[in-house]
Amino acid sequence: MARGKTHEAPIAKLLAVALFVSLTGTGLTQATEVEHQTSPNGYVSQFGPGFSEVEIVSSAQGLDEPRDLEFHPSPQRLGELWVVNRATDSATIIQNAGNLDQTSETRQDAYGYHFMEEVSAIAFGANHVEFDYQFATAQESRNTYNGQGDPNDFMGPALWPSSLDHYAVENQESGGLLGSHLDMLHESPLGMGVAHDVENAYWYNDGFYGELVHYDFNEDHDTGEDDHSDGAVKRYTEINLTRVADVPGHMDKDEVSGILYIADTGGGRVLWVNTSDQDTTITDISGSESQMEVLAEYSEVTDVEWGVLSSGLSRPSGLVVHEDKVFVSQNGNNRITAYNLDDTGKAAFGSRTVETNASSIMGLEIGPSGKLWYVDAEKDVVVRLDPHPDRDYDEVRDSLDVYPDNHLLWSDQDGDGFADQPGTPTSDDCPQAGGTSTIGLRGCPDSDDDGRADLSDDYPEDETQWADTDGDGYGDNPSGIDPDSCPYTTGYSEYDRKGCPDTDEDGYSDPSPDWTSNDGADAFPSHDSQWSDSDSDGYGDNPAPAYLPDDCPQSSGSSTEDRRGCPDSDGDGWSDDGDAFEGDTTQWRDSDSDGYGDNQSPATTPDSCPSVAGNSSIGPMGCPDGDGDGWSDEADSHPDSNLMWSDSDGDGFSDQQGAPLSDDCPDQWGKSDQDRSGCPDGDGDGWSDEGDFYPLDPNRHSAASLLIYIGVGATILAVTGLYVYNRR
Repeated sequence: MARGKTHEAPIAKLLAVALFVSLTGTGLTQATEVEHQTSPNGYVSQFGPGFSEVEIVSSAQGLDEPRDLEFHPSPQRLGELWVVNRATDSATIIQNAGNLDQTSETRQDAYGYHFMEEVSAIAFGANHVEFDYQFATAQESRNTYNGQGDPNDFMGPALWPSSLDHYAVENQESGGLLGSHLDMLHESPLGMGVAHDVENAYWYNDGFYGELVHYDFNEDHDTGEDDHSDGAVKRYTEINLTRVADVPGHMDKDEVSGILYIADTGGGRVLWVNTSDQDTTITDISGSESQMEVLAEYSEVTDVEWGVLSSGLSRPSGLVVHEDKVFVSQNGNNRITAYNLDDTGKAAFGSRTVETNASSIMGLEIGPSGKLWYVDAEKDVVVRLDPHPDRDYDEVRDSLDVYPDNHLLWSDQDGDGFADQPGTPTSDDCPQAGGTSTIGLRGCPDSDDDGRADLSDDYPEDETQWADTDGDGYGDNPSGIDPDSCPYTTGYSEYDRKGCPDTDEDGYSDPSPDWTSNDGADAFPSHDSQWSDSDSDGYGDNPAPAYLPDDCPQSSGSSTEDRRGCPDSDGDGWSDDGDAFEGDTTQWRDSDSDGYGDNQSPATTPDSCPSVAGNSSIGPMGCPDGDGDGWSDEADSHPDSNLMWSDSDGDGFSDQQGAPLSDDCPDQWGKSDQDRSGCPDGDGDGWSDEGDFYPLDPNRHSAASLLIYIGVGATILAVTGLYVYNRR
């Protein structure tokens, strides 16, 4: 069976007529209410027996990467639709949306580059006597002021007036006041979704920290002001949310049950949180790293009641609650799923999924007439689903239903006023057409002779298959052609298994408890460029540019630095083959190959000369050591002698004893070299002051010199006297 888009409901009727896709294309229609009897439990009126997709507004009216939409809640502004545009930090406001007299305008606040930077979601809140209904926006930004600065993460939900006399009108000129915003709190960069709680309090999808956060602005600070000190922020740290960049994860709260529903985009789930749960634990976390400003309260909330409504979805994004149903758009496959809620609101007892013509479906909204609307971020359009009329809710459109007010009857082929629907087990189910079918419908055409009538055979040309319960194009019969390995779960996997959920649409099925990646399931179910991990180390077998490619696909490893997924014995991130110190977590590179690592202290054996090979091992390590005494040449007082290496007093004589130039006075500078080496020598005669009898006379140094001098003097005198005497 071919797998293709349809806007007609599956019909399990005995003599169902052939339905066809009807798309109106672009254009507007006058909105009208259709009178219906009460729909049966589980019937999705927004889908009907099929629907047309009507383009309401496009880029020609200012849409630019629209992310979310919401109708104004005021009865005086019925039919006024607000759409937020990420590319321009703006809002497009459509009056009488979908009607022939529709008008629109796009407004951008002068300070939207911060307060609505890369807007991802909008939620209307409480009414205000001056500002009309206020609304909050979420910003998928780390606050770069539209690229004018580095991200500082001073970002979070913003509060705005919906009064058209205030929004994007007040304080638009520079002058101290910051535009028309009413308030902003800054503890959540990369905001992905927002939903109103009560008064000025909102729920927020924090994509940066991956948590659900409750923001209470309390009293707004008026347009353009900046006092946030009364803000109260509570982080629900147990509600883990996974961000997918550029795909919002919207939220909506059921006002009756108090249940908050969240599209967990990266997790492929829809979560529910009981916001009325009073049995929680609240802990003050004031002063923590995530707090960016002075607040009245900053807390962590744990032990809240929550659960999973649905899983296995393909990037769930838009979400809206209406009566007893939750509608979710799947950005990954451009489908919309409606869940029928049980009485608690914590579980769904059935669902229905339809295809759309969207290219990148995101925000969802239910209009005043109960119809479903969505934004397409790639086509820059807002689209409304117009279901075909079906008064009796038998999933046959009224124009094809001979009995439009009786859900048990719908056709009359022979025109005799009686329905063709059989009343006894032996009746001919196709009285006007010969056939050989014997199972289910009797006596009807059976092209493949498998016993099933073509009308009830999902595969009328294939005798090995006849039913496709989940409608994904793969048959229920396990022994037939292209059997469905997950016959009761819609899926389009085709390689390891057929017909099972495949979130990333790469052909490999998502893992399940009874079918893991070891059996062939997708080891990377959220990344379409990878699906196998032969060595089970978390890195994929497909090479770059695929997601997390494994450089050693056959060898399990945890390396991340030089190569991914290779053996890393010491766990420092560097593979053993690329690690010069594979047993040392503090070192991995040795640029000069001298056995000492490039990383400095406190790493082991740090190389003080990382770019020059050396063998010094004392003091500075890994530097040139010409005499091989362990001390680097630069730190060695005597780099040419391995017996000497230090000179504490810097006089040229070494501290080491027994060496040719050992210092006898290692703590005193001196140049003596006669009686002792390296001691103070005041007169510079080579004799130390301590051993010099004349420490200030460079010509004498000992007492013996004096005696010789005296003796010589006496002899001279004696000779002189004798000479005089002889003269006489």
